[in-house]
Amino acid sequence: MSSPRRYFRYDVQIAMHLEPVDRYGRHLGAERRQLVTAEEEAHLASINKELNKLLEAVFNSSSDALYVFYVLNHRIDFIWWMTDLLLESNDPRHESDYNFRTKEDRKHTAPIKKEGSKISTLIQGIYQAVELYIIELQTVIKKSVAGKIFLYPWKSQAHFDAKNYVKNLDDLAESGVLPAKILQLIIEKLNLQATILERLKGVYRKISRAEEWPVYQVNLSCGGFSFFTSETYSIFSSMDLFMQIGEVVMVCRGKIISQVALECEPDTSVKYRVAVEFDLLTGEQVRAITLFLQHEEIKGAMATVALPF
Repeated sequence: MSSPRRYFRYDVQIAMHLEPVDRYGRHLGAERRQLVTAEEEAHLASINKELNKLLEAVFNSSSDALYVFYVLNHRIDFIWWMTDLLLESNDPRHESDYNFRTKEDRKHTAPIKKEGSKISTLIQGIYQAVELYIIELQTVIKKSVAGKIFLYPWKSQAHFDAKNYVKNLDDLAESGVLPAKILQLIIEKLNLQATILERLKGVYRKISRAEEWPVYQVNLSCGGFSFFTSETYSIFSSMDLFMQIGEVVMVCRGKIISQVALECEPDTSVKYRVAVEFDLLTGEQVRAITLFLQHEEIKGAMATVALPF
């Protein structure tokens, strides 16, 4: 038996964002080619080819330097592997080797800094930047909603600049010092991937930052809601709904079931009343909406009570 509160409606003001999804439940934010160009993918492949050639040619299998560069390159590859899947709104955890890759990555530790060595400091700086990207991406993956809705609330990380650590890396690379050339390529590869990740974050910035969502007048219940807007929506289209319910950001799926044009002045910003039906809310979400409506109902009742003089 359904709860009678499911059909109780109350007018509230909430911050909200509606994000269209395709028939597979994926966001329609951007096509892959809007996030990464064919030229960038070709350039990334070229960097990888040159890096692999240099690593094989310069160091023998027992070289400590080979291991340090191998770890950096391997971890940057892990960043791209996760980013590449997220570009298509695919959950990396659904891949059979995600757990293995994560476990293997955690085995790597930062190289020990050698006293007075600027190159050692540079390598540690690259390692730290790589670590932050991996933590960010795995947090995005872990905190996704149903493995389909990915939020990117982290602030942008500045591109890695070797000049903050050494002044002459480019000169050394151009003069033929191969370890310097390898580091130059590793940094170029990291920054190229960071550029693509930043585009991805830009597409989904609206759904990641509740403080930037518009505030709507909403007639809300546990079954759905209606709101006034100037935008048009396709009837029966699916949406991911991002709603600030009290102190909680609630993310769920919904369907547009009606859009009615309003009789209003031409210059008004509100032109339609749109109705949305929730799709399979969890028990926790139903409780959150119910408590929120009860709280708002009590506040409204208290506001109408005349205070005695």
